[in-house]
Amino acid sequence: MTKLFVVLAALCSAPVGMSGEVRMTSENGIVEIGMMNEPLDIEDLMRVSFIASGTEPEKIDEYIQEMENILSLVPSATGDAAADGETLLEWMHDGYLRRYVEAQTRLDVLLENGTYNCVSSAVFYLILARSMGLPVLGVLTTDHAFCRIPTADGGIDVETTTPYGFDPGTRREAVDSFTGRTGFTYVPPGNYSRRKDIGEKELISLIYQNRISALQKSGRWGDTVGLARDRWELAGTDSAETDFRTSITNYAAEMDRLRRQEDGLVFLNRAARSLGEAHGLESTAAALLGNAVTYHLRAGRIDEAITLLNDEELTTLVPRVFVEERRREAAVRELENKVKREPFEGAVEAVDEALRNGNIDNRRWEELTLYLWSTEARRLSQGGKWLDGWRFLGESPERTQRIVRWNELRETYRHNAVVSFHNDFISAMRRNQYDQARRILDDVAEIFPDNPTLEQDRRALESRTGG
Repeated sequence: MTKLFVVLAALCSAPVGMSGEVRMTSENGIVEIGMMNEPLDIEDLMRVSFIASGTEPEKIDEYIQEMENILSLVPSATGDAAADGETLLEWMHDGYLRRYVEAQTRLDVLLENGTYNCVSSAVFYLILARSMGLPVLGVLTTDHAFCRIPTADGGIDVETTTPYGFDPGTRREAVDSFTGRTGFTYVPPGNYSRRKDIGEKELISLIYQNRISALQKSGRWGDTVGLARDRWELAGTDSAETDFRTSITNYAAEMDRLRRQEDGLVFLNRAARSLGEAHGLESTAAALLGNAVTYHLRAGRIDEAITLLNDEELTTLVPRVFVEERRREAAVRELENKVKREPFEGAVEAVDEALRNGNIDNRRWEELTLYLWSTEARRLSQGGKWLDGWRFLGESPERTQRIVRWNELRETYRHNAVVSFHNDFISAMRRNQYDQARRILDDVAEIFPDNPTLEQDRRALESRTGG
């Protein structure tokens, strides 16, 4: 089958099974916050940041209180956005940020031990700046995120992973510190093909994206689905929706890898109900169903394959034409088993029925029919009874005798029968049993008249006996 895995790109993030029913809907108020207009209320901003971080629900209020305590210590605003933004960045690093850790995207962990990455430090700066009255945007590049303070003349970038990161394009030490610490390259304003401004909710949703990437790298595909749904509900962007759909196909691919295709199909049914009519899961469902059928057929479990194909729930997302093709495939495999195992008459009828039903074409019918008749003729001819095999082939239906290789097959048995009679004749002649030799030739004369070999034998007998 076509490989389904598509790993989401992580932002400043590195690695961190599957158990229970995969979550398909958002929880903890994400839907409500996702519907709010920006800028968010400061408390909603903090709350959704902790929810996205995966903070235990019962501890969120504690962390919000801790954040409020920090906000009460933020330097007073002077009204100069540039000066205030730079002072805040340095204050944040002096007081709270201790060590850059590529995978540390959670805001609650940042508060606990001061470790951070680009996303968690950007979200922390966003909340602090908003408490000062500074408007802040997020900036997203291919593999990185930072902040931007909009100004009348365009705005100022804030690389939050370094204390030297205010307006980093104008400072060599800022760029060097950023690259040396993170390994990423700063993308300056004006390079619009590699960066874009994003809002508060989309910036916070990048926490989800990093968590998802870490789960993918550790193979926990089922756990990514609920988080991807949360990210979509929060950010509301096309890319977040695409990532949610990708998480579904990734988990389905994992189900396929584990040979749990039926579980995967049940999961896809739930996903389709969650996405609505334009779910786009038909090809994924078809891949799982097709692989499940293939595994059953290869193992000789034809009944299981047919049962699966007849299960309306498991095939509901799969295009009907695909199901019918797999049914024909299973029917052909079942037919091949009958051809090998059933008595001749039953096997022939099964092959004829398969042709009438359209499960095999005429070429395959000819192959199987030729196989059955030749196998039965061989059985009847055991012990040198080639005439029995030749006569049996002659009793076949007219249509069977029109098969291209049929005359060749029957000629083989005719030749072997003639050779058998000839050998019997020679044996009788060597024993001088001329009457026996004549009876052999007389018996076969009506069956194979004018046969050159037998005519030669008769002349030899007449020469020996004088007529």
